[in-house]
Amino acid sequence: MRTINLLLAASAASFFGFYSPNINYPRTDIAQAQTKQVNPTPLSTTDVRQVRKVLLKQTPIINQSFRVNLQECGSCFFVPAIKSERNLGIYLVKNNRVAYTFPQSEDLTPKGWAVHKVKAVSFLQLGFSGPNEDGIIVLAEYITGIGRDGAKPFPVTIVYMREGKGFKILAKESEVLTSRRVKTVREAQQILQNEFKYLP
Repeated sequence: MRTINLLLAASAASFFGFYSPNINYPRTDIAQAQTKQVNPTPLSTTDVRQVRKVLLKQTPIINQSFRVNLQECGSCFFVPAIKSERNLGIYLVKNNRVAYTFPQSEDLTPKGWAVHKVKAVSFLQLGFSGPNEDGIIVLAEYITGIGRDGAKPFPVTIVYMREGKGFKILAKESEVLTSRRVKTVREAQQILQNEFKYLP
């Protein structure tokens, strides 16, 4: 009887819009997904060797790299990496090659800025068309190298959204999150949901 009552309560809550099992805010700043479709998992030793071989002249950020399942390439590796002159590159790697390179924006991260670290990656649902993670948040720290505080790291947030067979940068949203010095995935998600009406 208790089980039936709980089921009825959940059904009623769902009907009135109070029950939302698909939205889970991450408790930690590691890769998160609202459903199991992307299913980010840490790279194995074999995966790491393949990534380093493909990105031979770059430094992959292994603790923020994940095996994922994306419609762009199926099962592949999501890999942020530090390029020469401390620029950030973000890639999907599959079958010993770069399958996709994420766009970058000089408006968000001008030339001359150096990436200090990538703090967190989050895969999430932005649109309302279905339970599919169509967005990615990348939280990083940069230094400008200019002025008295040039060596002091500060947070930069880049939000990607699926477009066609790739991803685009949501410039306005990224600028707002960066200007507010967002430091966690949860903060970013709350602003995207409450102010930009993403995250159904």
